[in-house]
Amino acid sequence: MHLLTQLITMVVAVAVAVAADTITPKVMIVSMFAPEAQAWYHNFERSGLGNLSALDIPSRGLSRLFPSISCTQDASVCHVTVGDGEINAAASAMALLLSPVFDLRETYFLLGGIAGVNPHRGTLGSVAFARYAVQVGLQYEVDPRSAPDDWDTGYISYGSDRPHQYPSIVYGSEVFELNAKLRDAAYDLASTATLDDADNARALGAQYAAASAAAPPGLVKCDVTTSDVYFVGDKLAQEFDTTTRIWTNGTGAYCMSAQEDNAILEVLVRGAADRLVDFARIVLLRAGANFDRPPPGVPIRDFMAEAATQPGQAIAAQNMYNAGVQVVRGIVRGWDETFARGLAPDNYVGDIFGSLGREPDFGTPGVRLDAQRRLVTAGSKRQARRRVRMQLQEQEHVEAQREEWQRRQTWQERRGGEAAVAANAIL
Repeated sequence: MHLLTQLITMVVAVAVAVAADTITPKVMIVSMFAPEAQAWYHNFERSGLGNLSALDIPSRGLSRLFPSISCTQDASVCHVTVGDGEINAAASAMALLLSPVFDLRETYFLLGGIAGVNPHRGTLGSVAFARYAVQVGLQYEVDPRSAPDDWDTGYISYGSDRPHQYPSIVYGSEVFELNAKLRDAAYDLASTATLDDADNARALGAQYAAASAAAPPGLVKCDVTTSDVYFVGDKLAQEFDTTTRIWTNGTGAYCMSAQEDNAILEVLVRGAADRLVDFARIVLLRAGANFDRPPPGVPIRDFMAEAATQPGQAIAAQNMYNAGVQVVRGIVRGWDETFARGLAPDNYVGDIFGSLGREPDFGTPGVRLDAQRRLVTAGSKRQARRRVRMQLQEQEHVEAQREEWQRRQTWQERRGGEAAVAANAIL
């Protein structure tokens, strides 16, 4: 009988949630692939925030591997898995953004995943909270064997003719800056978490000269790179560390490598521009699952063979959850007092275009000005096209009214003629 009552309660809860006009979660957790999602589903019931699988909400446009969004029974916390890689992540994030089921204007987004880790800033199982996400793969790639002798890398920013320059041609997704005040608040909430460690992960970390690699897993404030290519090796890692520093005007510090973050953030900044989400309510969290370069003296072949055993993936996924759930719990339980009104950022938030207002604090003035001019020009063209459409619609409306008036006139004249004939017949 007790089980039957629980089932009836769950069915009613689902019916009520689906029948409601919109669901307004306080937190939307975003995973990239199954191991990250499983960490949330396997552990969340112990959070005191409910069952994360209580509501299952299919949504059009999501990955066929992950076609539903799940929520707690009160819908205060929801979870979506967007799929691996930039394309899958962007497509699923846009489907979520445009879903008529959700009102996300006051929702906090927790982007939580595992990543490659820079041994100079963390170790396997370390958890990073980012201010910047940098799309380092958005560059020219020159075969280094064909590069000039004075080039130390084959990666060249778009519009440049040599390494280590800020791009003069920008797409808009190169750099995203998040709310540093919220990042710090999330870090403080997560500081109460206990992070897991493992013998094989410790043994691998001890092979590095950097003290941070040999230390136990901990929390760190540093930044993430986005590239669909898994890069491995000192040269590439050092180059993308340099790219991060240059593209953020010396502010960013690369520590985690991933595939999806800039793709999701591009969707969210577009949504924020249309007031569908609040870009100041995004927390970006990544946990180290593998090192981005081998230990000193270890050949790449041997390192890749050992990396295939994934010694850090399990503790990375668990620590992503251990730290992330503290953030979720803090937001939900501190909603009325703090988080409902939001944490107003002291720093710039958004993209290089300044899509959300204010002046970006990264990039060069010339590049920013050119990007903003292109944005304004594109906006002017959209407005012009909109005016043309409205004029055409107005003309079509007037013509339709004229045709309707003529039709009625013809009908009335015909009726009048018929009435006259009938009257003459009577006479």
